[in-house]
Amino acid sequence: MSKVRIHDLAKQYGMSGKDFAHKLRDLGFSQAKSHMSALDEFEVLQAQGILEAHGVIGERAAVPTPQEVTGGLILRKKKKKKKVEPPATEAPGEVEPAATVAQPTPADAPAKLETEEAGTAPPLPEPEQQPEAATQAGQAVGEPSEPVESAPVAETTEVAPVAATVEEGPGGAETETAPEAPASTGEPDAAATPKLEAAEPAVEGAPKKAAVKTPESPKPRGRVVGFIDPSSFQAREPQRRTTQSRRLQSRDEAAPDVRPTFTHDRGRGPLRGAGGARGNLTAAQLREREQGRFLRRTRPGGPGMGGRRGPGAGPRYRDRVTESPLAGTTVKVQAPVTIQKLAEAIKLKANVVLKSALTSGLGSFTINAVLDDDTTQLLGHEFDIEFNVVHEIAAEAALLAEFRQNRDSIEDEELIVRPPTVAFLGHVDHGKTTLIDCIRQSRVAEHEAGGITQHIGAYQVKTKLGHFVTIIDTPGHAAFTAMRARGAKAVDIVVLVVAGDDGVKPHTEEALNHAKAAGAPIIVAITKSDKPDYNAKRAMEQLASLGLTPEEWSGETAMLQVSALKNEGVEELLERVFLEGELLELRAHPSGPASGVVLEAEVQQGKGIVAHLLIQDGSLNRGDVILAGEGYGKVRSIHNDRGETLQEAGPSMPVEVTGLDALPGVGDAFHKIESLAKAKQVAVERERNNRAVAMAAKRSPAANLEQILGSSQVVEQKSINLIVRADVQGSVEVLKFALAELTHEEVAVRILNIGVGPISESDVNLATTSSAILVAFHVGVNGKARKEAERAGLELARFDVIYELLDFLHDRMEGALAPDLIEEVVGHVEIRRLFKSSRIGSIAGCMVLDGTVARNNQVRLIRSGQVLHTGAIGSLRREKDEAKEVREGFECGIVLKDFRDIQEGDIIEAFKMVEVKRTLADSAKS
Repeated sequence: MSKVRIHDLAKQYGMSGKDFAHKLRDLGFSQAKSHMSALDEFEVLQAQGILEAHGVIGERAAVPTPQEVTGGLILRKKKKKKKVEPPATEAPGEVEPAATVAQPTPADAPAKLETEEAGTAPPLPEPEQQPEAATQAGQAVGEPSEPVESAPVAETTEVAPVAATVEEGPGGAETETAPEAPASTGEPDAAATPKLEAAEPAVEGAPKKAAVKTPESPKPRGRVVGFIDPSSFQAREPQRRTTQSRRLQSRDEAAPDVRPTFTHDRGRGPLRGAGGARGNLTAAQLREREQGRFLRRTRPGGPGMGGRRGPGAGPRYRDRVTESPLAGTTVKVQAPVTIQKLAEAIKLKANVVLKSALTSGLGSFTINAVLDDDTTQLLGHEFDIEFNVVHEIAAEAALLAEFRQNRDSIEDEELIVRPPTVAFLGHVDHGKTTLIDCIRQSRVAEHEAGGITQHIGAYQVKTKLGHFVTIIDTPGHAAFTAMRARGAKAVDIVVLVVAGDDGVKPHTEEALNHAKAAGAPIIVAITKSDKPDYNAKRAMEQLASLGLTPEEWSGETAMLQVSALKNEGVEELLERVFLEGELLELRAHPSGPASGVVLEAEVQQGKGIVAHLLIQDGSLNRGDVILAGEGYGKVRSIHNDRGETLQEAGPSMPVEVTGLDALPGVGDAFHKIESLAKAKQVAVERERNNRAVAMAAKRSPAANLEQILGSSQVVEQKSINLIVRADVQGSVEVLKFALAELTHEEVAVRILNIGVGPISESDVNLATTSSAILVAFHVGVNGKARKEAERAGLELARFDVIYELLDFLHDRMEGALAPDLIEEVVGHVEIRRLFKSSRIGSIAGCMVLDGTVARNNQVRLIRSGQVLHTGAIGSLRREKDEAKEVREGFECGIVLKDFRDIQEGDIIEAFKMVEVKRTLADSAKS
């Protein structure tokens, strides 16, 4: 089979040979090694299919298909000196047989028909006789030695874009032939070729036979199907040149009598003949279908000639493409960015991006892992791409922008002075809640568990002069650091409470740092002035060292001495707070949409979700739609700090509201929204973003080699599983923070589930399957849940004070630690005489020098200060009886287990291993 070179094929596409070969290699056609590479028929079709699949179509309609030349001679027509006009009529029987090889002509140039016989011309054909002419022409091809009568050929007014071939018969007449027929119509074989070339002309007066020449290149062989009147070419309009490939065109108006080789019946499989589904298709439609199948079989990355992954398959396409076609450009990608989204943006497979991230040291990711902006840019550098991460304007951002715009449009004349909000911060047990009780004339501190505050409390009080002040009480325990920080950020003024008898403590410094970070003015209240060891001057000196200089010392910080028990200095403190608020010029819109901060959230039986809100601007009415964190809903009820029901609440008022569908986070902002649908949209968006952030936080980078090698030396870690339920959302966050601090290399505290509300049956079921401890903090236990827990033998612990819970877990962690084994020497024995026994061997007659020797002790044999053997006692006897132990000053007989080399004068040292309970502090030191 002859082949076509790449540079010849490139001419059909208007490209140079080298560029054409480079183009084919880029598209995955590995046979195009250079512009001189030769391609056979199948490879030519494969290359054309790949180019057309990628939108590259040649300028010419088709490329001549290389065919094998079977030998023999080809007849060429002679040059004609005189053009003879055809006569008007000619008998049908005087037609010459078609017996020469067709000469290809371009499809866009109409063929010119000439005849050398004077006074003869093909007659005008009739349309209904076309099949007969085709049949007779086929016979002429098969038997060229006999004259064949040519039937009239149908006159055509439109020529299909398929290229026609001109054939020269023995008589010198050129005829236009049809293109290559389908598989069912065969070409003449090689044996018939000599007959075709030796055929004598059947028409009288024909010129001499054309000269015989050897063809320079193989040309396709065609069939004569009839003659066409030359006058019909003049009537045609010139065809427009098209760049579409001939093999994908279908211009058949009449279906030729072509039957497919195979048909398909779904019930019986492939069938021969025209009885199947393909029997009604035209030849062009069949070619298009087969071409589509060919393209699917030869698509880059698909199976090659060697089978699915045989010898001719070559490397897979997806494995070869590791460079993005967008290299050197800037690509936009929408946030949040995942590996899958990034791979689609740079037109690569996701596994290529994952492999690049792993090899470049960025870590091991999943296909849906969310990447931050820095990781995205670093990963883009691996592909020479700069990413422009577009953060869409989310519904939440649009809502907040609209809210700020509406707030800025309010005139100053519409604003009113709002009461200041004050946070009382300080060390635990320095009298914060007692001072607030004195102000509110209440007794909150008496009802707090352990005498310490464990929740944020908000109250609004009225001074004797009629001024309103909103007070926020925050916990002082070490576990409530985050809660103190939220309290400092939510208020206008901070009152730092310091006990005069105790001075500045660590949590006092921490509260001072929170106040400075919030940028709020600080007023110091030195409490417990009624105690005998009260020393205000010492407290002032300690505060001055922290940067708070009293006004008495020409500073800027007001420091007031108060006594909550005797109600001394309390009113002066409130008035100073109000004056400080006036200096801040606090303003609020009384009738605008409400906004503020969530102080606390809990689930109450009979009420559902209850949110404690501090309104900072606007007014909140019953029935308003509010959005707080991931929760939204209509306000069903409003209560103030004294439990009174309200229809409306104004600025700086702490309230309790019901109606939210989910617990908001402590410290989340809340806003009044126009419609429930808009609030739901923002809440769903927040939930989705929080979930994506949580998934990204759980992703752990791939372990490096040092971690893998060092993992074999790590002791297997035990775990204490917990299921925790608390009363309010603030306590949940505090417990998360406190329990996260309980870490140890051998014991870990794992929180399987934590939430607000009582312990339920689902919690018991989870604890049963995971062997967890049920912890109830300030909440009760469902009746059915308690019975199921007792039936399952689960441990249920209830606590009201947080440090009791921490001590409980501390003891459990120490109990889970493996004990230390310490060697304890219990006695020494001297060998004074040896006895021989045929059954036992050497028996040592010994005297116990000090301590005791027991049968289950471990012993060392010491000779001249060196330890010769360490092992167990095989036998211990007192006279002739077995003894459990022998005390100091008594003689005994000892047989060492698996050791016989003993001598008189050796010392046997007896010892035992004692387990010593470990503590977390000791293990931390070690």
